[in-house]
Amino acid sequence: MLPNGNRGGANIMGKPKKEKKLTPRQMKQLQNFNTLRKKLLEKGYTEKKLSFDLVKANSVAFISTLPIVLVLLVLYIVVNGVDQTASGSGFMFIIMVLVGIVIHELIHGAVGAVFAKNKLQSIHFGFDWATFTPYCHCAEALSVAQYALVVVLPTLFLGFLPYLIGLAFSRLPIALYGLLFIFMGGGDAYILWLLRKERQGIILDHPFLGGCVIFHPQHQDDQSMLAMLEE
Repeated sequence: MLPNGNRGGANIMGKPKKEKKLTPRQMKQLQNFNTLRKKLLEKGYTEKKLSFDLVKANSVAFISTLPIVLVLLVLYIVVNGVDQTASGSGFMFIIMVLVGIVIHELIHGAVGAVFAKNKLQSIHFGFDWATFTPYCHCAEALSVAQYALVVVLPTLFLGFLPYLIGLAFSRLPIALYGLLFIFMGGGDAYILWLLRKERQGIILDHPFLGGCVIFHPQHQDDQSMLAMLEE
């Protein structure tokens, strides 16, 4: 599951250590996950859990991305100075942030749909009211490279791109907008960190936690296994 934050603390089969009431959508996602998981295990794949809860994700995001944001803010000040008056209303900035949060999830979904056999039918959006977090879930198996692209592109487009535009053209509000979305992409950055040593395998998006489960092959190559799962 790819939220603007993330989740965890359950075993692979989907029974939470701490009882978590799943929505009908999450139950359906769990059933689909277990079906694909069974096929992979029967083919000799081994599994590795890379999922986590939202509290941990928020803590990791704060610790890992805040220093990056501060360094980039200092870089902006060094390049453009501090004697600037931000133009535009704060209300409009808030509206743009809310729109950006929606776009963030839509980018996750759009990229996932490119790789999924059933396209948008395999992409599900939702909102976890317990943690006040929007999320996007892909119901199909992806390769490591595909999943990494699904994870990273929202922060690149909504975070680093606006920041670089603001830095280059001395536009503080645009730079701040980008910095905010770099910070908000901390959960996604944590997923990439967990995947940093993975070069081969098949990934299933976790049905109700943040992150994923990766399956490593014994003999069969990933592409042939992905094709089998699509049948």
